[in-house]
Parts: sequence; structure tokens; C-alpha cells
Amino acid sequence: MTLYRSDPLRKQVYDYLRELLISGQLKAGDFINQGELTAKLGISRTPLRDSLMQLEAEGFVSIIPCRGVRINPLTRDAIKNIYQISGALEGAAFESVFRLVTEERLQELGGLIRETEALMNAGDFSVCHENNVTFHESILNLCGNDELLKMLRRSRQRLYHFPGVRTPDLSTAAAKLTSWEREYWAQHRRIVDLFRNGTPQELGHYIRCVHWDFDGVEDSILLFYQIQS
Repeated sequence: MTLYRSDPLRKQVYDYLRELLISGQLKAGDFINQGELTAKLGISRTPLRDSLMQLEAEGFVSIIPCRGVRINPLTRDAIKNIYQISGALEGAAFESVFRLVTEERLQELGGLIRETEALMNAGDFSVCHENNVTFHESILNLCGNDELLKMLRRSRQRLYHFPGVRTPDLSTAAAKLTSWEREYWAQHRRIVDLFRNGTPQELGHYIRCVHWDFDGVEDSILLFYQIQS
């Protein structure tokens, strides 16, 4: 890889490592060969060290004294913790923007839901993740609490980009997974309804205790991420 972008060197190295993680070239349990990386990229250890420290803060790696840097696995307990954190943060964010969400935006979200459900009914689940991110970000972008959003997005990206995760194609996966995805989008309908007819407190409770409930969908989540219970 040639590093030539205008971005700071540390960010370029970080982005490169993230791509290796997302693509599965760096796998859970592997140790990163730092000497090989610095030689390949033609850099000193400083930008690499800074990038690895950021990845550790985000939960992707562990820096082990006298041993090196190991890629973290995605475990059941890690997912459960992420769900709890994400539910609390997103519930607070949605409550804070309750009165800022216009009918026009709710109409747009309703259209996104109908589009996604139509594709699922046709057996196409390929846009579910992208449309889910669009749905949530459309609301979160109204929140002025930058620190809350930073923590929430960092928490969620551990689920979306954990190293080596290979989620099955929902169009051909077990009925449990397709049912889970359909229920998830039915919850999006309920979220829109709560913005229209509920209270901030009711909406926040629904986000925390239903939409980000781990226990109710644990089997589907473990199947989705191919993790043994």
C-alpha cells in the first residue's frame, strides 16, 4: 500500500488497518506483525502505535505488554454489552430530538420502511443493513450532543465492522434470521408511530428495552454472527 493521501499519516494507517480487519485479512486471535507492517508501509512505529491505540480504545484489538497486539474476538458477552450501551445512548438521543422530528421526516422514514419491506418480501435482504443505518442516522443527525453520538457510533461500529465477521446471506439463511430481520423493521414502524403519537419517555423506553433488547433475540444474533452459545 502506498500512503499518499492528504490525510494525516496516523489516519491513513488507521484506515488501512481497519480495512484489513473488515476484510478478514486480520482475524480474531491473530497477533499483528508490527515490524512487517512498518516495513511494508514505509513508516516509523509512531503512526502505527497511535493507530493501534485508537483501535484498542474502540475494542478491536488488545495491546498486551511483552507480547504484542492481538485482534479481539467477537463474543456473546461483548455483543450483549454493546447492545446495552447502544440502547442507553440511542434512547437518550431519540428522547432529546423528539420534538425536532418533523412530519416530513417521518414520511421519509415511512417510505424507507416500505421500500425495505418490499425488497424483503421479494427475497432481497441486501439493503437491510444500509437502510437501517440510514433510518437511525436520519434521526441521530438532529442530536446536538456530539459526545453522545461519538460514543454511540463507536459502540455500533464494533458490531458492524468486527474483524472476520462473516454474516450469512439472509435471502438464503435460516427462517429464524429472516423472521428476525422482518421483526426489526416492524420495530422501525413502531418507532415512527411513537414519534407521532407517543411521548419522549415512551420512545426512549422502547429503544432501550425493545429495539436494543439482546435477550429477546439472542439466538438469532448468535446465528447471525456465527458464534457458539
